[in-house]
Amino acid sequence: MLPEKYSLLLKELSKKIPPKRLVTDPLKTLAYGTDASFYRLIPKIVVQAHSEKEVIETLKITGKMKIPVTFRASGTSLSGQAITDSVLIVATHSWNNYTILDGGNKIQLQPGIVGARANIFLSPYAKKIGPDPASINSARIGGIAANNASGMCCGTSQNSYNTIADIRIILYDGSILDTSDPYSIEQFKKEHSDIIQNIIKIRDNITSDSLLYERIKRKFKIKNTTGYSLNAFVDYKDPIDILKHLMIGSEGTLGFISHITYHTVTDFKYKACALLIYTTIEQACEAVPLLRESPVSAVELLDRDSIRSVENDPDAPEYFKSLPETVGVLLVDIQANNKEEIQEKESIIRKSVNSIPILQPYKFTSDPKEYNFNWKARKGLLASVGGLRKKGTTCLIEDVAFPVPRLAEACTALKKLFKKYKYQDAVLFGHALEGNLHLVFSQDFSDPKEVKRYADLMDELAVIVVDQFDGSLKAEHGTGRNMAPFVEKEWGETAYKLMVQIKNTFDPFKLINPGVIINPNPKIHLENLKPLPEAHDLIDKCMECGFCESSCVSEGLTLSPRQRIVVSREIARLKKTGENTQRLKHFLEKSNYNVDETCATDGLCLLACPVGIDTGIFVKALRKEKIRSFEKKNARYIADHFQRTSSFLKTGLSVAYFGQKFLGNHLMSFLSSGIRKLSFDKIPLWNRAMPYPAKKIKLNAVHEGNELKVVYFPSCINRAMGKSEKYPTEEVSLTQKTEELLIRAGYTVIYPENLNSLCCGMPFSSKGYVQESEQKSMELKDALYKASDNGKYPILYDMSPCYYTSHSHFSHKDLPIYDPIKFMLEFVMPKLKVKNPKENATIFPICSVKKLGLMNDLMKLTQLCAKNVNIIQTNCCGFAGDRGFTYPELNQHGQRHLKEQIHTGCSEGYSTSRTCEIGMEEYSDINFKSIFYLIDEVTR
Repeated sequence: MLPEKYSLLLKELSKKIPPKRLVTDPLKTLAYGTDASFYRLIPKIVVQAHSEKEVIETLKITGKMKIPVTFRASGTSLSGQAITDSVLIVATHSWNNYTILDGGNKIQLQPGIVGARANIFLSPYAKKIGPDPASINSARIGGIAANNASGMCCGTSQNSYNTIADIRIILYDGSILDTSDPYSIEQFKKEHSDIIQNIIKIRDNITSDSLLYERIKRKFKIKNTTGYSLNAFVDYKDPIDILKHLMIGSEGTLGFISHITYHTVTDFKYKACALLIYTTIEQACEAVPLLRESPVSAVELLDRDSIRSVENDPDAPEYFKSLPETVGVLLVDIQANNKEEIQEKESIIRKSVNSIPILQPYKFTSDPKEYNFNWKARKGLLASVGGLRKKGTTCLIEDVAFPVPRLAEACTALKKLFKKYKYQDAVLFGHALEGNLHLVFSQDFSDPKEVKRYADLMDELAVIVVDQFDGSLKAEHGTGRNMAPFVEKEWGETAYKLMVQIKNTFDPFKLINPGVIINPNPKIHLENLKPLPEAHDLIDKCMECGFCESSCVSEGLTLSPRQRIVVSREIARLKKTGENTQRLKHFLEKSNYNVDETCATDGLCLLACPVGIDTGIFVKALRKEKIRSFEKKNARYIADHFQRTSSFLKTGLSVAYFGQKFLGNHLMSFLSSGIRKLSFDKIPLWNRAMPYPAKKIKLNAVHEGNELKVVYFPSCINRAMGKSEKYPTEEVSLTQKTEELLIRAGYTVIYPENLNSLCCGMPFSSKGYVQESEQKSMELKDALYKASDNGKYPILYDMSPCYYTSHSHFSHKDLPIYDPIKFMLEFVMPKLKVKNPKENATIFPICSVKKLGLMNDLMKLTQLCAKNVNIIQTNCCGFAGDRGFTYPELNQHGQRHLKEQIHTGCSEGYSTSRTCEIGMEEYSDINFKSIFYLIDEVTR
């Protein structure tokens, strides 16, 4: 039950915003209210705002009722600045508009756009946005700007503060200021003269105080996100310019960013990096000021503990293991528009640091494998600590900065601090050019003694950073709640009072993200600590960073991987404590649909997760636990009589085909929807892209007598499903098309014995039937081993998901199985001549292709067949095996942006999974089919 005040608020909001986007369900408020920090506050209402109008109405109503609000985009911030126990306004999926300006030199972005997507928009112009935080693949523009997030290459010169061109903001009272619009500025000055006057007053106070003025200039020479951007009052005179830059790094405490325009920066084509290894970390730090004056794009500092955490990686050089304990390593990166410029920059860099002895020779490499490993080693440090920490503990990332000339001293002081408080797993690394160091360590917040240890560490850290070095307590992660008690210590009483004035100017009633940056509670950083109870071995390492969310098809429909884990942890906690049986019952009931049934289990979250969690595997484990005895017997029967099951599927397709033929799509869809509703959604939903039944395969060897032989394993899906309505009448089903292609390439085609009984096992494993999946997988392995003459001949799969399943399960590494992309690229295309390449081709890389690392191969293959290639940018299509039929809303959600990516005049798209193609055809209005059809067409 909501408190009376919030019930009244909900009633008022429902008049302005659709009730389905006003979330009060306890499971979802917990899930949606969780961010990447180690703090927990649960919102009473989550407002999923879709427009400026809805944000304005929400602010007006909450302002009138004196109810606090907090703004949220992705929730990847680390300092507790995006959580609330009041109203959370989320701006994500409907805030994705952008405009390229001035030939790519500027870009206007709404707050819901993921940072990496902005760079995709800019790639045709060889440009990118300046900020490059480690979370750029998940963090959204709203949070990147509001936190002044920076990163490895952007330093301070290319962060949001220094690359902002204009901004559009909504203030506490619902009024709007657009700094790109002269009329908006004029109106704002008339209607909010008090704000303008206060800005001028603060500016003049700073300008007249020479000590404060110089201190501000000095402190922002290194990275600093502690408190508000006081440098705006030093760098600019015009109050609108000051206001514009004050919004950067304000963490949602001064207003809502509706859109921001960035000056873009060059995205260099050529890159190289080197590992400079010094005997001591002090020597490494001595080199940093010299490198800062040379043409480097990034310099990252790593200590011995950092190297130790990656030295057992298969790609790590052997010498990593023998480096001395005192070692300091600099990862130096250079970027340029051509190779000659790379060489020139390398020469300058070598000369700049030549005076400092180095432990061993170094080389700059552009080799993709070496270059990627060096950066993987740096970026993987968070995972190394986070993944190895004790269950139930939190992975903390403290973020400080020091004057660059004193970086060596600072490193020594921090290492002594860790040793004093016995943080044995702590690692030290950072963005050396800006004096920015990250301290990563594990912390147990379940034990009061451990909380006290952390409190003492933070107090002493503040003394070291502020009193000893006059550095920054927060360099790029934002103040939040974590560092709010220390803002005055870092800046002093005079500067802090000015920050309080700034807050009061823009938020006079203290309703906009209260408690963040400005907070009188000296212990707020030790309150509302997030519990991380043990829930399941597969997810206990989760840091709730949210990196997975932008890879998840169900995020925005129900839950993301992070949110599934949050809910599962709460269920585990409630079961253990027994404190609220009604809440537990509710969570268990709601989790069936939100955690389990709408999870595609596609595994793309694994690719984004810094600690290697595949939430899909976890959900499959949950499904296994729920299997009842009669369901287990049914699954065993199906596995033992698979040929009969396949025949039943083809019969069902035949019935659907005749229904579609005689009733037409409209009536068939109407009847199917009605039957599904009457069955309480138990009967799968027919759609107009449903394939016709496939023709039976003749299982004799085809085109015998050739020296070249291939074993062809048609998936059970392609054996059952043939063409669909949009295929040309004269076209053949995929199994026949594959035969034709292989014959034209000069192959004898061999089928495994008992083909119609074979299955890769995926239909069973996806539903939690592990034993049955293993049974079918082993049957297939044995059949393929025999058909290939003990691995003598290559084995072609015609669907990537089936290949991925076997690739993951087979222990026979000498069994030469091939994904359809790889096989065509290596074995077929060299033997066929492309006679009539298409002008354009649209491809959809399915989940398995991404997990297998075959994106480049898919691109190469398509480029052999077409002059221009359009890659659909999306996550899982949402069809997820058969979930497109049983939970069609998942497929609809996953494909909501598909049609807009189909170029005008395009009538066909290509992929490597039949079921995915059904869903893509349904929501694109074009015919999606196997890429084998494209290859056949252009080589005829």
